[in-house]
Amino acid sequence: MAGVDVRSLAEIRRRLGISQRELARRSGVSQSLISKIERGRVNPSYEAVKRIMRAVEEIRSELGGGVSAADICTREIIYVESGDPLNKAIELMNRHGISQLPVFSRGKPVGSVSESTIVRKLDEIRSMEVAVEAVMDEAFPIIPENTSIEVLRELFKEYPAVLLQKNGEITGIVTRADLFKALNPELGRSCG
Repeated sequence: MAGVDVRSLAEIRRRLGISQRELARRSGVSQSLISKIERGRVNPSYEAVKRIMRAVEEIRSELGGGVSAADICTREIIYVESGDPLNKAIELMNRHGISQLPVFSRGKPVGSVSESTIVRKLDEIRSMEVAVEAVMDEAFPIIPENTSIEVLRELFKEYPAVLLQKNGEITGIVTRADLFKALNPELGRSCG
């Protein structure tokens, strides 16, 4: 759950229609800690954030949940292998009108490459034949398919995309553009 701004917890909690007391009971975190988090008076531990967000996701799911990451994802993931030449990544981004790609190695995500990565590292790049792994950034976060829009919004403050996972398998990708489409239904949905 890294990257989630828990100060927006009060807004998420109110949308779900639950009290601090109920969230405390469901997460196993004290109500006073939840109150302090919501007021921005304490920086909670990773474990506390994880427990709170897990409870939020469970409650959202029980309530019939609204839109989740699976509802707005793209199932066909366009990617490059870590050993592919950089010019292949550029060609794929141009052909598909996208600005970033996950990088895989033997079926597992190991990094990411984006237009901004390439621009930032242009001085280091000697040839467009260099392997993607030589210029890639960290891998996109991997999240469960049922992750809520609220959590996605927080993740997109730090990352341009996230990968979805179900039963240990990567099942889709959600980008900021997908979120914008979900927030503005006139733009249409990605996932079908």
